[in-house]
Amino acid sequence: MKNVLTYLKQLGLSQTEAKLYITLLKSGPLTVASLAEAARINRTAAYSHINSLLEKGIIAKTKGSANRISAVSPDSLHYLIEQKEIQIDLLKEKFPSIIMALNSTISPTTPISHGEMKYYKGRNGVKKIYEEALKSEELRTYFNNKVIKKALPENEKLFLSALKRNTKIKLKEIVQNTLGSKELAMDFLRKQGTNRCFYKFLPEGVSLSTTNILIYEGTVAIIDVRNQISGVILKNQNYFESSKEIFDLLWRLLPDRK
Repeated sequence: MKNVLTYLKQLGLSQTEAKLYITLLKSGPLTVASLAEAARINRTAAYSHINSLLEKGIIAKTKGSANRISAVSPDSLHYLIEQKEIQIDLLKEKFPSIIMALNSTISPTTPISHGEMKYYKGRNGVKKIYEEALKSEELRTYFNNKVIKKALPENEKLFLSALKRNTKIKLKEIVQNTLGSKELAMDFLRKQGTNRCFYKFLPEGVSLSTTNILIYEGTVAIIDVRNQISGVILKNQNYFESSKEIFDLLWRLLPDRK
């Protein structure tokens, strides 16, 4: 019965409405007072729920007695599914105009010295960070490719697609030197087939406290997948320039890949 109640609520019935409907199916036609008593619901409160069920078309007043109501056959519940489908179609149809309206309410941003920070949680949120970074012309990253490969296997396809789509992007990656990390890097280089992707490796024993750091277009993003998948982006020109200079210095000091 728990599964039935859950499904009825997914169709748009409240907990109380689902309870009233099931009670009527079991008992047959009842007066409002008898129904409220059988369902253990306050009679005054029951009226509003009964009116809602009447509007939904899954209960009806019994012919010949306006004071008695009965449940319509469960087969009629398909009507509620059809209503849901209509609502979803309307939502899809209105979506572009609603997005335009919402975007128009956003006030123009002006550069500020403190910058802007945003926090993303979950796989989809972190995917937005990668998608934004991969639109840039230069992307510098530090990362642990073994951990990323395990936690976000879809990233490889995301990066390969971006390299094909964004023909201007130049990707420099400093990779944590762990067992198998070089093999993963070389495998990606073979798959991407461009001359716009470059790797260097940290010395053995040097580890990163975060899984992935991305530096691009005035932004530094920090992504972690060890405890939970999450990411933070900081848009600050001064911090970006400093991070970029440190990365480029380290890149010059690290040996070329053999």
